[in-house]
Amino acid sequence: MTFVERNTRLDYPPFVWGKDIRVEAGPDELEVSAVVPVLRQEYNAAPDALRSYRRAVRRFEGPKRQGKNSPHIEFANADSDQKLIKFVQRFGPVVVSSLRTEEREIPPEGPLDFQTTLTISVARQNLAELRSEHLVYRSALHLVSELQRGKQSEIATLRRCVVEIVENVHKWPRQWERELQLRANQGYADKPQWLFREDNVEHLQIYLYYATRESSGDLSEAILMSPIRASHNVICELVNAFAPLVYLWGDGPVEAPHWDLAGGIRPILYHILRREYLQASGIGICRNTECRDLFEIERFGQEFCSEVCSRLQRQREYWQKVGKKLRQRRTKIRKSANASQPGRTSVNKGDPKPIVRD
Repeated sequence: MTFVERNTRLDYPPFVWGKDIRVEAGPDELEVSAVVPVLRQEYNAAPDALRSYRRAVRRFEGPKRQGKNSPHIEFANADSDQKLIKFVQRFGPVVVSSLRTEEREIPPEGPLDFQTTLTISVARQNLAELRSEHLVYRSALHLVSELQRGKQSEIATLRRCVVEIVENVHKWPRQWERELQLRANQGYADKPQWLFREDNVEHLQIYLYYATRESSGDLSEAILMSPIRASHNVICELVNAFAPLVYLWGDGPVEAPHWDLAGGIRPILYHILRREYLQASGIGICRNTECRDLFEIERFGQEFCSEVCSRLQRQREYWQKVGKKLRQRRTKIRKSANASQPGRTSVNKGDPKPIVRD
């Protein structure tokens, strides 16, 4: 199967939180600092999550088994603080809890150089919020992956994902209010370019009810919302909080998030989620029972995120299927060998003395 996306080589605006990102980890939060880019080449050299996504394995030819390298997959699979911090070091904070800018003077490197000044953004990322965002995003991608199966979607998986999403996104309205105040303090005229209010939380609670509701078998239930439909509505509620814009960039129109990422790069992640949901073109869950990482499917029928996972799982299944028979056969051979050798002793577990066979 070949995945095709139109206009993948269109010129897009840069979606950069900053360049030369540094992270200092504290017990409860991260301090994230970066240089504010000024020149076009500085933006091009800085990490850009949407650019990295568009260059991912399904969009352009490249080495095989690269389906875990895209930013949205990397964030969803970041199941430890160390992995989450690494992601923030690469692209910037996901949700900013405070923000300030400061000017730093750079001394001249030579006698003919001038002293320059850099503008530095310094933000704080709450670790508990970062973990919560990871849980929501992983569950949302898992939901998208399961919904790709249509009527064959596993209801238990849908329910588990919906529960985890609803339990964590109830904080979003307060985060919107916080970002609004943060922008006012920093002199931003615009409101946050995303919106999620208490009525959105109420909608999710309704979808949660229908997703987790046990069927009674009554024919009248046909008019009610099914768990599959409720799960679709949950994804729609999430991505609609980060509505994209259509604007002219370069020589043509593009649909993209707002380029203002002062509040964090979360809008980029949910723009990617929107595209994955609409395209329904291949988010997989590794079939290796000891991995279960998300990955982008590169070819039809792909079940594993890597060759290593494929080999390990197939070895495990082979041993579970064949190993029992081999062990039974070896035990039978061993017993036959013992029985054919008179004078061999065997120890009865209930008697400390050996029993000598005649």
